[in-house]
Order: sequence, then C-alpha cells, then structure tokens
Amino acid sequence: MAADVPSYVLESLTLVGPAKAVGYLPLQTITQVLGLKVEDVIAQAVARGLRAIAIGPHHCCIKSGALYVFDEEALESVLRVGSATLEQVKAPAEPEMFVRFIASDWFVAEHPIMPIIRAAFADNSMPA
Repeated sequence: MAADVPSYVLESLTLVGPAKAVGYLPLQTITQVLGLKVEDVIAQAVARGLRAIAIGPHHCCIKSGALYVFDEEALESVLRVGSATLEQVKAPAEPEMFVRFIASDWFVAEHPIMPIIRAAFADNSMPA
C-alpha cells in the first residue's frame, strides 16, 4: 500500500464481519490508489472466512467495477429480516446474488431496498 494513503481507505473491507455484512471498494482504488492486487485483497478476505467478488465495470454501477467483500452469515441475517421487502422489489435473498444485484445499480435514497442496503453496510449515517 502506498505510504501516503490513509489506512481508513481499506476500512470498508477490513471492517466486514458480524457487525458489517458488506463492504466494497472500486477496483481502481485498490489497484491505483492503494497499489494492491485485487487477487491479494480477495485472498486476505477469504483467509478471514469472508466471501469476495470482483465485479467488472459492465456489471457494476461503479465506473471501474468494484470488489465486494461480505460475511455470508451476517448478510443472510440482514436479508432474512428484510425478506418481505426483497420479495416486494424482486431482489434476490441469497447473499452472493444480493451483492451482485446491489452492485448493478445505484438505488435512490427513497427506494424500499435502501434500509436493507444500509443495514448490510452498517451505514448509520443516512436516515432509514
């Protein structure tokens, strides 16, 4: 990692676990800003018992694509709580498919799925 890059840049991924089910970083941030290999970041996540998916720019709302890291058990719990909403908006309830679903599109703040997304990312900064 580049010496002048603050460690908090990686927190979106390193804080993933029971209290934060999902995190992501743009692929460009990982490779060009942090100077890391995406494969190495994936291997670190897997070594921690997490799942990681690199989603390219053609299937992701992030311009360069993004790496999503998630705690499968924690995310299953979030999705179980939000199952009625997931059915309503026709979103998948399986963790990997849910991650791919939310990666594919930006959702407006008022979208019914946003409370589930905020819960998955442990994002308390936005009102529910």
